[in-house]
Amino acid sequence: MRRARLLVTGIGALAVAACPYPTSPRQVGVGGGGGGGVLVFVVQPSTAHAGAFITPAVQVAVEDTLGFIDTTATGGVTVAFGTNPPGSAVLSGSKTISFVSGVSTFSDLTVNLVGTGFTLTATSSGFTTVTSAAFDIIP
Repeated sequence: MRRARLLVTGIGALAVAACPYPTSPRQVGVGGGGGGGVLVFVVQPSTAHAGAFITPAVQVAVEDTLGFIDTTATGGVTVAFGTNPPGSAVLSGSKTISFVSGVSTFSDLTVNLVGTGFTLTATSSGFTTVTSAAFDIIP
């Protein structure tokens, strides 16, 4: 059984009863309680087969300075290779996704070549670029 928590901040309130992103250890807030914000990978890319979807879907969110997902974030995120070990691998799928409740979900990303130590970068206007954890593409 989950317990609801209420945290009142200077700008808004945060009610966490059930997170819509259950794989995320982050909490989802109502509004931007902490001001400012940074991009974070809430679901990191994981090992996948060449040409297959990276699952679970990669998710990038705006996190406020209190560490909560800012559900009021607008705009979108673009992902690209940070590290491309073969040098000629191609990242395919929808690479620019709009925020929905502060989160961009990349459900159809694929990489065409095998390699160890790929990373992704996420960029969005007004935010510092963030780099994912390393992941592998296997045969």
